[in-house]
Amino acid sequence: MKTNKTSRYLALLTVIVMIIFSSCNKKLKPASIIVVDPVRHYYPVLQGEMMSIAYEIENTSNNPLFIQEIQTTCGCIVPRNQLPLVVLPHKSSAIFLSFNTIKNTGYVEHFVYCYGNFRDTTCVELVFDTNVVPQADYVRDYEQLWHDQETGAPSLRDFVDGMPSQKGYYTDTYITPRTDFNQETQQIIDEHSF
Repeated sequence: MKTNKTSRYLALLTVIVMIIFSSCNKKLKPASIIVVDPVRHYYPVLQGEMMSIAYEIENTSNNPLFIQEIQTTCGCIVPRNQLPLVVLPHKSSAIFLSFNTIKNTGYVEHFVYCYGNFRDTTCVELVFDTNVVPQADYVRDYEQLWHDQETGAPSLRDFVDGMPSQKGYYTDTYITPRTDFNQETQQIIDEHSF
């Protein structure tokens, strides 16, 4: 009786494996995208605050977009999307990031690299910068900033007026609000970046 049950289980497992491997011969076609404000300049934030950043990506092709990997230039930036991120044809989605300002002081510029089946490139570069301002009374060490972050709950004023780290951003004039990401756009960004 037990061998009969085991043989049925193995037969079922073999059929499932055959179905999975027979469906793997599909080729992933490239997708064209529009990134809303790929280069951003955020207003200054106090050291120790968390910034939430969202880049909107619109799939303008008839093929699904698969973003397989998101790499950041600093460990203080954490992608919050579950990968792979799938954007259906003619739909929009967003790449969500959390930026922890504890380990930064002064002007910071960060890059986020997204890898997927993009039409003109394998990697899309997202850029943001800000000024991280230390507390005015004295420079606190990392442990004090960490403690303040863990114990500090948002106040009613923060909910009404908005968190200081969420004041928005501005962009450069040479990039339109909805930049079609292609080779020419990437060259313009490369020429104007520092």
